[in-house]
Amino acid sequence: MSPEDLTGFIYKSHAAALQLMQISTRERDSLLLEIANGIKKHKNAILEANTLDLEASRDMAVPDLVLEWLKLTPDRLNNAIECLTQLANLPDPLTLHVGINGYQRVPLGVVAFIYEGFPQLGLIAAGMCLKVGNTIILKGGSEGTNTQEAIAAIAKDILIRKGFPEACMTSVPRGVALKELIVQEKYLRLVIPYGRPSFVQQVSKQATVSALPTSMGNCYLYLAASGKLDFAKEIILNSRKGDPDAVNAIEKVVVHRSWLDRTLPDHELGEWIISLKKQGLTVRGCAETTTYFRQFLEETSPNLHEQAIESEDIWGHAYLDETIAIKIVNDTEEAIAWINQYSSGHADVLLTDSLSERDRFVSRVNSSTIFVNAHSRFSRCFKVGDSGNAKIALGMSSLKTRGASRYPGVIDIYALTTTKQVLTSS
Repeated sequence: MSPEDLTGFIYKSHAAALQLMQISTRERDSLLLEIANGIKKHKNAILEANTLDLEASRDMAVPDLVLEWLKLTPDRLNNAIECLTQLANLPDPLTLHVGINGYQRVPLGVVAFIYEGFPQLGLIAAGMCLKVGNTIILKGGSEGTNTQEAIAAIAKDILIRKGFPEACMTSVPRGVALKELIVQEKYLRLVIPYGRPSFVQQVSKQATVSALPTSMGNCYLYLAASGKLDFAKEIILNSRKGDPDAVNAIEKVVVHRSWLDRTLPDHELGEWIISLKKQGLTVRGCAETTTYFRQFLEETSPNLHEQAIESEDIWGHAYLDETIAIKIVNDTEEAIAWINQYSSGHADVLLTDSLSERDRFVSRVNSSTIFVNAHSRFSRCFKVGDSGNAKIALGMSSLKTRGASRYPGVIDIYALTTTKQVLTSS
């Protein structure tokens, strides 16, 4: 496809977006339910296509992590269907006014979702876009071509049958290079890359279109002097249970120095580290951590990784595996400085009983979401408030990334809209 043909392809999505804006909320919600039912009806065909992708990917030397993401189980597909159903039942955000000076929420237009693995995420992203009147262009990795085409074919049939523009949800034609898509500024309004941090960074740097980078892993937990070890362990383990991607996985723990001297009856922190090992985690640490616990851990846990970690490459990047690293700090000020330097900045946790420490941490840590004495586990479909209304989230974004002033925190349907101001003469 030539650049001119690609521009024409995206223009069709642009024209469809203009039509979609004129379609009622009820009709868009009905479309989401139809797509959810269509996916449910053809679930076996989608899973068969996914099996073909998995078999082909093994010959393509696709990384094991991406292979795990690519695997579409019945539960993962059911979760996507549930997200579409919940989206259809949410209030229309476009009917909500922002502020009191004539601001109104409006769709962005054409959104491109570019992802590794995760075939069900393309479906959820499409549902979120259609909910608010955006059209979407999907570009998954070559490892998931069959699955993506199977889902797109089902959606296309429903779009046509319901009288919606076919270009409301499309896949990039085979052979189109990623770098050609993300510079199509004329009609493309937003690019959302999703996958390994290196992939997200690459797309975000090369895109000339506005990019909404997603964040995964490399979340920090600060265990203050008044924090609770058992609760810290619970949060760490729970944060890693996201399926298939543990978006808010706690991978680094910053520990107040006072924990080094607690011996009731045995060394509490040492026993805590051993308990993490028993849960299948590989524990690493800064030079002081490994030196301090060397003799104790050699006797009880010879498999502990004792390599000291002082490299920015290791503290500042996501592991995306079963590794956790421990850093000893002298006080809260040092903890805040360390987290601000190395955390990915999308989800960090504080455990403390001190109100002043909480206020200091919350006001100074540069993270889009801070959990205070709370679990950080990420879920794409969850209940909020006393009413139990659903909230659908595609992922998390960071305060440290491009576009952060506009899209920090949870990437929900509101993040896929913008605002316009209407001024009327008095």
